[in-house]
Amino acid sequence: MSLDRALASLQPDPITEQVLRDVLVLFTRHPGEPLTERDVARRIGRGVDELGVLLPVLASGFVLDFDRASGVYRYTGDVVLGYEIDAYRKRIDSRQSHVTSNVARFRERRGP
Repeated sequence: MSLDRALASLQPDPITEQVLRDVLVLFTRHPGEPLTERDVARRIGRGVDELGVLLPVLASGFVLDFDRASGVYRYTGDVVLGYEIDAYRKRIDSRQSHVTSNVARFRERRGP
């Protein structure tokens, strides 16, 4: 199992990274729970179209298990995969915090 293997096939843009972060947080908080693509979209507050290829990529990278018969995804990760997901989440959160603070500083200096 490797998150890096799954991420290698994705185009890194801020929106995709944020959606992926939300998906990973959802699955790690609900290990073993079977979720369809619609369940995931509803729970993270996104449209199904925003998920794009994320869930299939995570399944092909062995981050999530996918049952074709029922169309559900499950997270049954191990300690190493959990560490990878935590590191990814912290990196995205840190980047978002940095961007937010830069925007706030710019607005303070330049005005609304």
